[in-house]
Amino acid sequence: MYSFSDTRYSLGSALYAHMKYFRNRIAQYEDETDYVDTYGALLTRCVRVAMKLQELGIGEDDIVSACTHNHRNSCVPFIASTFIGAIPATFDPGLSDIDTVSLLRLMQPKVIFISQEKLKDFETYMEKAQVKPAYTIVFGESRGQYMSFDEFLKPQIKERQFKIYETSNPKKTAVVMFSSGTTGLPKGICLNHYALLKQSGSFRDDCPEIINSDTVDSVLLLYPTLYWISAVGILIGAVLKGEAKVLCRSFNAKRFFEIVEKYKVTMSFVPPYYIHEVVVGRAENKDVDIRSLKVLATGSAHVSANQMADMMAAFPGSYVINGYGQTEVAGVISCLYDPEDLELQRKKPTTVGKIISHYQWKIVDLETEKPVTGPYKKGELRLKTDLHMNGYYKMDSSDAFDSEGYLRTGDVAFVDEDNCLYIDDRIKEMFKYRGWHVLPAIVEEVVMAHPAVKEAAVIGKDVVCLVIQWLVYYIYYTVIIDSISRPE
Repeated sequence: MYSFSDTRYSLGSALYAHMKYFRNRIAQYEDETDYVDTYGALLTRCVRVAMKLQELGIGEDDIVSACTHNHRNSCVPFIASTFIGAIPATFDPGLSDIDTVSLLRLMQPKVIFISQEKLKDFETYMEKAQVKPAYTIVFGESRGQYMSFDEFLKPQIKERQFKIYETSNPKKTAVVMFSSGTTGLPKGICLNHYALLKQSGSFRDDCPEIINSDTVDSVLLLYPTLYWISAVGILIGAVLKGEAKVLCRSFNAKRFFEIVEKYKVTMSFVPPYYIHEVVVGRAENKDVDIRSLKVLATGSAHVSANQMADMMAAFPGSYVINGYGQTEVAGVISCLYDPEDLELQRKKPTTVGKIISHYQWKIVDLETEKPVTGPYKKGELRLKTDLHMNGYYKMDSSDAFDSEGYLRTGDVAFVDEDNCLYIDDRIKEMFKYRGWHVLPAIVEEVVMAHPAVKEAAVIGKDVVCLVIQWLVYYIYYTVIIDSISRPE
């Protein structure tokens, strides 16, 4: 079995060993169909897909992409790729057209697995990106020129002799994730075997005792696809611990409570933009039994004190915690996960917890870049860790680190007298909408495409910006609109 302190394992070999060890445990509940998937059945499908990929000539360092909603086979291309040393790079069905085309052009995948409903869109994207994968595989019915995923699930003669890919270098890139940088379109973030295993494994072990009790069967509920580091981390962590996941196509507040009751969910991640719906939903579903829910986590965007208070009031029997992480370090950076510290979350609802011990960190002045000391002193948070990314895929990443080797997070932060961390602002010139990074320049480009718009400027809607915003409105309506011939 894999030890989290052991750096010899590849991601694929660790996943294979644990899936085999937990073969009789439930791996996935597919809520849409009531399908129950064991680790043994999931492992068989992953091995067959891996062997089929090898037959097609796919191997070490080849990019294998997928784009689909969550279902019983959505994780199979990801896991199968790690079994043969290929590099998974997963798209999200909700990713914008501009970002998808840009990332296709960057990644040049040799194989792509696509859901039937996204196939037509991807045909357009691939044409715009001038990318033609060697193989396009469709989940569901496929057209003549494409392969069906069902073909990959056919039994293989030598399944039991299948050999897992190994690497002597655990810091070799295992997965490429995506994230927006400080400027430009999303970038490919190269994450290595060691970082993914260490983050996914050690953090799950550090969670509150009640989650890891032998008397509790852990069942995890979350909604992101494998485009997001939260989903990748949960997938890897669940395999390493032999935990079950509930797979949902999309979020529905009423269904959330029914799922918790039906599958006895013990832990769920609810992004901030779903908090209001969940809180209101709880008031409307008071009779639903959610006593199994031990931990309710949130994060990935700003969470207000009122939101945290509402969550804690709606879920008095659960640990409600707010965390902070980044794809560039393969997951979580800070969280209040020690049982004795959980009361701090109630006292300090806007904190994102304490920085995990395996990070060295500093907060630097935005102008001088010199470290600031003492509580409540704001600056950019920077991290040094052996879990950081290998760099950006086919891009220069030197600017991502400072002269001392600390990763620039791009987030303005401070700590209080208890070393609790707070994220105050972003240095990056971008908005965050429902977890997506949105650059002002991209919004401006879309607005400018309208024939009635001559000029456009996108700014944040903040109290500090209101005066400027009204000034922009005034100029727009009195100067720019007058120069445009309005339709009758």
